[in-house]
Amino acid sequence: MKMFKALTASVVMAAAVMAASASQASTLISDFTLDGSSSGLKGDAPYGQVTVDDAGGVLAFTVTLDDGLKFRKAPDSNHYSFSFNLGGQAATISDLADNGTGTFTAVRGSVNQSPFGTFQLAVDCTSSTCSKGYSDKSPDILTFTVSAATALTVDDLTKSSKGEYFAADVADWKGHTGNIGANIVSITRTSTPGAVPEPATWAIMLMGFGGLGAMLRQRRGMALIRA
Repeated sequence: MKMFKALTASVVMAAAVMAASASQASTLISDFTLDGSSSGLKGDAPYGQVTVDDAGGVLAFTVTLDDGLKFRKAPDSNHYSFSFNLGGQAATISDLADNGTGTFTAVRGSVNQSPFGTFQLAVDCTSSTCSKGYSDKSPDILTFTVSAATALTVDDLTKSSKGEYFAADVADWKGHTGNIGANIVSITRTSTPGAVPEPATWAIMLMGFGGLGAMLRQRRGMALIRA
C-alpha cells in the first residue's frame, strides 16, 4: 500500500513538473507619449504604439504610428527612425518590413536619439524613397525581429541614458518633424500552449505509470486468489 502511494505521488509530481515547465511568453505594450520635438510636432499623445512579443526566444517588434505621422529619413547622426536598448547584448536585427516604399537598415552601436539619450540599437530608413520630411510613400508601420545567442525576453529591454525605452523620428502631414519617446505601459505573460516536456520528465512519468500498472495487476491477482 505504501509502495502504491509512493508511485502515485511520483506520477502526480511529474505531472506538476510538466505543467510548470511550460514556457512563458510575454507581450509588451508601450505608447509613444513624449514629444521631444523642437519643430512643433502637432497633435496630442499618444503618437503610436510599440508591441514586442518574445515567444520562441526572439523579440518580435511591431511599431505603429498614429494617423498623420510617418517615419522619416534621419537628417543627421542624432536622429533615427526607431531606436531601443537591449542591455548591451550582442543582437541581430532581421526580417525588416514596412508598409511603405522605404528600405530600412539595422544600426548597431551607440546611437544618439536627441533628446531621449543614447540607445544601443536602431532601425533607420536609408533609401532615397524615404523623406526627411513628410511623404505619403513613407511608412507608418514597421516590423522586425531581434535575436541573440541566448533566448531573449521583454525583460532584456532596458532604458536609454535619459530613461526611455523607445524613441522614433517622425514627421506629420503639416511638415512638422520631431522625436517621440515611449516608456513601458504594460507587460502580460501567458503560458505557451503545447510546450514539450523535458526527456527526464517523460522518463519519470513512464516509470510511474509502469509501476502503477504493475501494482494494479498484482493487487487484482491477489484479490482473485483470496476470492
